[in-house]
Amino acid sequence: MLTKKIFYAILSVAISVLLLSTFILGGFLHQYLLDNQRNQLKADLQVLAVTTEVEGLGFLEAFPDFDYRITWIDSSGKVLFDSKKDASSMENHLERKEVQQALRDGSGHSLRYSQTLTESTLYEARRLGDGSVLRVSVVYDSPLRVLIQAIQPILISVFLLMIVSALLAYKLSSNIVEPLNKIDLENPMENTVYSELTPLLQRIKVQRFEQKLLERQRQEFSANVSHELKTPLQSIMGSAELIENGIVKPEDLQIFAGRIRKEASRLLDLINDIIRISQLDEGFPLDMEVFALEDVTREVFLSLEGVAKAKNVDLQLIGSGTMTGVRRLVYEIIYNLCDNGIKYNVENGYVCVSITREYNGLNLTIKDSGIGIAPEHHDRIFERFYRVDKSHSRQSGGTGLGLSIVKHAVQYHHGITFLKSDVGQGTEISIVFPL
Repeated sequence: MLTKKIFYAILSVAISVLLLSTFILGGFLHQYLLDNQRNQLKADLQVLAVTTEVEGLGFLEAFPDFDYRITWIDSSGKVLFDSKKDASSMENHLERKEVQQALRDGSGHSLRYSQTLTESTLYEARRLGDGSVLRVSVVYDSPLRVLIQAIQPILISVFLLMIVSALLAYKLSSNIVEPLNKIDLENPMENTVYSELTPLLQRIKVQRFEQKLLERQRQEFSANVSHELKTPLQSIMGSAELIENGIVKPEDLQIFAGRIRKEASRLLDLINDIIRISQLDEGFPLDMEVFALEDVTREVFLSLEGVAKAKNVDLQLIGSGTMTGVRRLVYEIIYNLCDNGIKYNVENGYVCVSITREYNGLNLTIKDSGIGIAPEHHDRIFERFYRVDKSHSRQSGGTGLGLSIVKHAVQYHHGITFLKSDVGQGTEISIVFPL
């Protein structure tokens, strides 16, 4: 397809240049032929005028077979002699342009076209000593007439030129496309082709790297999902199998039923988180609305009230602010950050949600008095299924996707996330939503 486009482009340029050159050359040729024939006609007319003034009508009648037509006209416009027609039958020529010029200025000329536009006549007139006008005329072979007369060889030449142009266009297009076909897309920057392609090859390299990285992340995600789903399912199946085989004592049935319910709830939470992550990855358009951040925070506190009381964690709200966004996603952000703040907090600790309006946007800060996060984990805590303390995460019932959901939800709102944390010093996560 590319070869054809280049081929037709080159061929069309060649034909256009050929036609334009012919048009320009025709214009120059027209002027050249006209000037040349006019100068020749003037020279011959001068000789004829001198001889006619000396010898009179007898000279013109003795030599009727000239290459051009001779007409002698008196000062009143009456035709005295014409080498092609009977003078007595011809109309008065006083109104002719070249005759009027000759009578007024001593010489005159004109070019008159026939109705077919394929033949024109060039006239040169000269005033003689007695006031009469001697005029000579000749059929002017215009470039158009020449082209019509030589139409066959011209068509053959044009046909041959088009064949040559087509062959050259094919050769050039092939030579242009051949290096492109040999580009190694696996290693695009190792190709020594056109330097103009370097930015494109660089983008291809970056895109391939991103594709490989995305594919690796998908594979890791699939493997992690399989592992995370398998763990609660195995626990559920194990407990159910013990009950089914009658191994569980009647007094222990409630314990096993509670274990099944707990693992099923964990499995449901995991599935819901996976669905949210998938929706955010796909970039589905979501409904935007105006809402108050403090109202969403109070809803989160109400949902987490029981968990917070169980750990004696105080939930605090400071400030207020209104934003435009997806309320459900902002709820997920606050919920997951507060939930983590409660799970990884100390006894009698706190989780504080602060809302402030600053010059760069609406600032949402969640600060806790928890166990904190070591600096070496800061760059990875927002990855899917990444856990700083895997054993503690299992015990707390986390899915490993909460902070990843936070990351994607913030990106959906074009926000920026800042993290401050260290071991034993709690965690502070600030999110700036652009106004």
